[in-house]
Amino acid sequence: MKRELNLAKLLSLVKNVATSASNLIEKNKSEAQFSEKLDHSVISNIDILAEEYIRDSLMQLTPDIPVYGEELNPEGFDDVDRFWLIDPIDGTSWFKLDIPVYGSLIALIENNEPILGTVAIPGLNQLMYAAKGEGCFYTDSYNDVKLLNSESSKSISAATITSSGIHGTSTWLENGATPWELIEIIKIAKSFKFSGDCIQHLSVARGKVDLAIDTIMKPWDSAALIVCLKEAGMTVMDLYGNTDNLIQSNCLLSANSLELAHSVIEKLKS
Repeated sequence: MKRELNLAKLLSLVKNVATSASNLIEKNKSEAQFSEKLDHSVISNIDILAEEYIRDSLMQLTPDIPVYGEELNPEGFDDVDRFWLIDPIDGTSWFKLDIPVYGSLIALIENNEPILGTVAIPGLNQLMYAAKGEGCFYTDSYNDVKLLNSESSKSISAATITSSGIHGTSTWLENGATPWELIEIIKIAKSFKFSGDCIQHLSVARGKVDLAIDTIMKPWDSAALIVCLKEAGMTVMDLYGNTDNLIQSNCLLSANSLELAHSVIEKLKS
């Protein structure tokens, strides 16, 4: 039988791990060495360093909960009831360019649902963190606030919308599964910008962006975001409109209203 978790207490401890990992990344980024993985994505020795630190820290906190991560242990968790999932540097390509929109993600999954997550932006000293039933919080050098959606629904023509890129679209499918018609959103949105990966969803949670689109996602990319966005009162679904089993989906959308989310999905399919 799984032991009962005190999520509020655990969140406080994992928040400290996330902050320390961010500091580790920034302290060592001048020593970064980069290479390509088999899927042509970028990896660095700092990815490995950060994942090892987070993994070891989580194992000390919860020795009974297995830890998986993008770089060192990315497979085998499909049939595990409760586990940690790490993306040590989300957006290593941005990290390589020294553009500080890369993130570091930690999530706790139970029965295929993220129940705790931290989303750090090391280069900007930003941290979003949440646990199921405990709310979502945001801190940076000047703020320490609880995040809760207060926006009214907006049409696409009145919305600020972001996407992490043109990959997985009709413009450039790359290794995506569906050629989403992102160009239709670019044409209609009041303001459209390309963004970093996880930081665009953090911007939705903070009320800075109305909707964010990720056309290609892995479980370690989305897990921490899902619980944070839900606890902040945001709409979270994949680009097919599904709201269940999101960590197994290959895409993600976050928005400040269900109406806006559905409108965008319809245009992406067109």
